Amino acid sequence: MDQEDTIDYNIRKTWYNITKMYNRTANEYMASMSLGMIILNIDVIDGTPSTQLGPRMGMEATSLSRSLNKLEEVGAIERKSDPNDGRKSMIHLTQQGLDWRDVAKKAVLDFNEHVFSHFNKDEISNFFKILKKINKIIDDKK
Repeated sequence: MDQEDTIDYNIRKTWYNITKMYNRTANEYMASMSLGMIILNIDVIDGTPSTQLGPRMGMEATSLSRSLNKLEEVGAIERKSDPNDGRKSMIHLTQQGLDWRDVAKKAVLDFNEHVFSHFNKDEISNFFKILKKINKIIDDKK
């Protein structure tokens, strides 16, 4: 079997291309796509516990910690104690973080709209069904 005929190669190549595309936009604002994805996963009203971000995004704790430190250094986020549990750290977006979030959200929505315009609803539905099934197969194999 040729490499181009494997599922993982095609998913990896597609994800690499998506990452490159998002990084072009992110480089103008927040340095990388991964920082933009973190910003998109922070609740704008209540903030998000730092412990929830890693699992939500599939990031290791050390990578997430480095990224959060960078976002805090540039003023995009701030950490606050959880009012209900002082042991928890809540991540909140600053005004700069909210501005960057708008940029990241627009990039994601524009990309989705562009891709969706090239496929009909059944094709998109089947694509998501296949991805969900692949993820289930992987989860069942653990």
